[in-house]
Amino acid sequence: MQILSSAGGANAASRAEVERALGAPDIERRDGAGAALTYRLPTCALLLLFSADQRDTMRLREVHADARHAGAPAPSQSACAAEAEARRR
Repeated sequence: MQILSSAGGANAASRAEVERALGAPDIERRDGAGAALTYRLPTCALLLLFSADQRDTMRLREVHADARHAGAPAPSQSACAAEAEARRR
């Protein structure tokens, strides 16, 4: 998913763009000038970390994918993102 591959870059996706693509997160946490969104999917969890840019727009800085079930291998970010996209449809 191209929107997630922009993480940490100069043209990183905004939080609004991410939420338009993936929908509302299952868990949201704000911490100072940052935010963490978690999407809990059937086989993986997608953790997205944001921080404010110079214009105070929340920009995607990091993406982490992890397995939801103990002992399961961690999925790739692209596999977990595809699962998140499919849920949105």
